[in-house]
Amino acid sequence: MSKKNASTKSGSEALANVALPALLTKEQVAEYFGVSPRTVESWRYTNTGPTPIKIGEHLRWTADSIRDYIAGQSVA
Repeated sequence: MSKKNASTKSGSEALANVALPALLTKEQVAEYFGVSPRTVESWRYTNTGPTPIKIGEHLRWTADSIRDYIAGQSVA
């Protein structure tokens, strides 16, 4: 999940265009955003950040939820 291809674009546009797997683990989400897995947990409990889905006992984040979250973060 390298961000090198997106380095010529700016901010959220660059992140939104990075190829993502269909489902991401908490660790992958953390790596993608450059935060700790604990921060991703915190987002979940405070209803901030991308919304996970539950598959059995496991939480996963869809690529679409990641992109939607980024799209909604633009500054006016």
